[in-house]
Amino acid sequence: MSTTLSVEKTEPGGAILRDVLRKAIRLRELQLVVAIAVVVAASAVAHPNFISPGNISFMLADSVVTAVLATGQTIVVLAKGIDLSVAPILGIAAVVVGFPAQNHNLPIVAALGLVVLVGLVLGVGNGLFVSVTRIPPIIATLATLSVYGGLQFIIANGQEVVNIPNAYDALGNNDVVSGIPWVLVIGVGIAVVVALFLRHTNVGRAIYAVGNNAGAAHRSGIPVQRVIFATYVVSGVLAGIAGLLYLCHTGSADSTTGTDSNVNLTSIAATLIGGTTLTGGRGGVVGSVIGAVFLSVALTAMVFARIPAIWEPAGVGLLILLAMVTDRHSSNLTARARRHRQGST
Repeated sequence: MSTTLSVEKTEPGGAILRDVLRKAIRLRELQLVVAIAVVVAASAVAHPNFISPGNISFMLADSVVTAVLATGQTIVVLAKGIDLSVAPILGIAAVVVGFPAQNHNLPIVAALGLVVLVGLVLGVGNGLFVSVTRIPPIIATLATLSVYGGLQFIIANGQEVVNIPNAYDALGNNDVVSGIPWVLVIGVGIAVVVALFLRHTNVGRAIYAVGNNAGAAHRSGIPVQRVIFATYVVSGVLAGIAGLLYLCHTGSADSTTGTDSNVNLTSIAATLIGGTTLTGGRGGVVGSVIGAVFLSVALTAMVFARIPAIWEPAGVGLLILLAMVTDRHSSNLTARARRHRQGST
């Protein structure tokens, strides 16, 4: 009798523990951390310099621009949209502040205000097309990708930023401590603010509600089109800030900055790899930031392995497909578990 009672008492606790472990294993953030550790370990065995402080600092700094873009992309995708114009917004911001910085030593604070203004204006353009004219997001932002790209070409006028002030270079390349660059601290700070905004404000919760079910959100009193408009404005502002960070990190900008380096693709890849789904309403900024770090580590590992750079977009595309398949599998498992629970009750 006592043995039976003991089993009956411990069995629920064991079931709870198994359920907690199962959920932890399915967490995209944990999966990505493990994947990063595996790539780093494998690369370090083949190339010991892969884990040198200089290369670690480079990979972290290199991931920041993608992480900031993915943070804005995450907000848009959570509301069941997509922003294909972040590349030229980044490029316009970089050249708009790059030339005054190079020629007139524009202070960084003024540069920050300028890129925020640029991102705000261009983000408003996207928001109006999607929320007011109701053009599908992929069509609207594909159009503004071309329009903003042409505007960037006009602003740059065939010239190139090649010499930025020391303060910009220090912000983009110096470390707070060995292996931890200043630009990473800025990127993490932005991600933390946006994550708190999404989880702990009415607007943030409204974004999730719109992505889950826009019709139900409208019936509950949420101004759906205003929320959608706001997501593109925030994405534009963050893309503008990413332009400044890109300028500080690389020290250059021209008429093709952003559009020539697949930042649209990598921002979407980091978002999807991080667990934010294109169906909206599920995901978050933390996963997107870790996804950006994973991309930086994976692409750097390809360089160390002497894989030609021409294969990088193919690798990123493959990771997007893998993320989509994983999400579909996870959704099927969740639905099956839900049906099982309903059937058992």
